Amino acid sequence: MSVAKRSDSRFVVKFKDEEGRWKQRSFRTDEEARKFDADCQYDKVENTRLTLLEAVLVYLKNTGHAEHTVGIYEFIVCGHDRKNGEHREGPAEFLANRFIDTLTRRDLENVRERCRYDGMSITTINIYVGKLNAALNWCVEQDLLHENTWGKYRQLPGAKNKPRAGTLEDFRKLFPVLPPWLQWAAKTAMALCLRPGVSELFRLEWSAFDWKAKTVSVYMPKVDNTKLVFPPEEYLSEAWIRFQSDKTCGHTLVCRGRNGMAVTSGMYRKAWSRACKKIGISMPMYALRHIVASEILANGVDIAAVAAQLGQKNITTTGSFYTHALASSQRRAAAALSSCTNLVRIGAENWEQS
Repeated sequence: MSVAKRSDSRFVVKFKDEEGRWKQRSFRTDEEARKFDADCQYDKVENTRLTLLEAVLVYLKNTGHAEHTVGIYEFIVCGHDRKNGEHREGPAEFLANRFIDTLTRRDLENVRERCRYDGMSITTINIYVGKLNAALNWCVEQDLLHENTWGKYRQLPGAKNKPRAGTLEDFRKLFPVLPPWLQWAAKTAMALCLRPGVSELFRLEWSAFDWKAKTVSVYMPKVDNTKLVFPPEEYLSEAWIRFQSDKTCGHTLVCRGRNGMAVTSGMYRKAWSRACKKIGISMPMYALRHIVASEILANGVDIAAVAAQLGQKNITTTGSFYTHALASSQRRAAAALSSCTNLVRIGAENWEQS
């Protein structure tokens, strides 16, 4: 806030209203203006109020996130500048200077509407709103905000979790036409239930392997957490041979590109896409993670064990993604129930005869 004298000899005071918006008011005398300015000064309690931008920055500073995730937050509240110099406004940039304790349902709907205007899918809209809610919920946990008013509103309907396109049969057809380095990367992604990408799969190092315990410790930047995986024996045997060879050559990465080069996102995506076109299927490499999870669930493995292999803390998340795979397990459960009812029937018949 400040007091300034205009050319017409009136005095103007700039101040923020209760919702954090800048306003101004003019007065005849300097004394009146300064008295109003003093009355508008924030007290110590009010100074602790955070704007949405400040809340996001504090959240990111105190919680670990991958660079990609930080970039998403930056776009949501600050937008980004295009190469031609134009600024693309972020969905919540218009709220960046609003106090988080003044956010309303209308503000939430305006964020969604701006996303729709940009042509974003329902899934993307829910992801962006979810990111903001994560920051606001953290502020509540840290007593920086009394209540997250957006937390009680559900996600937009129609964005149900679905497995990425691709089946095990598709992958069987695709595998022979992949280049050797990508074949090994695909095996590793499936054996360790990794997210096929630069940050998790292609940055995995041999130091993550515990050969005695037959486990692999994998850091997952997406969720800033580490999971312990129990790989198949067949995969470990092949990995041990490769490890011995790489150890001699001084290579530390488990999966590398042609000529031992570190793999970039462009390298593996181009090679994968070329192989898909060759056999006429459309399947992202990320589908490998979902194929593995679906197969082991369909074979009756406990959902908690599958969640641990995937690195998901909450089995509800696993169940929501792979309900289609749980159907076969439910059929086996139904068969078991049938056996139980038969035992009850036989027991009842024997009792009647006695």
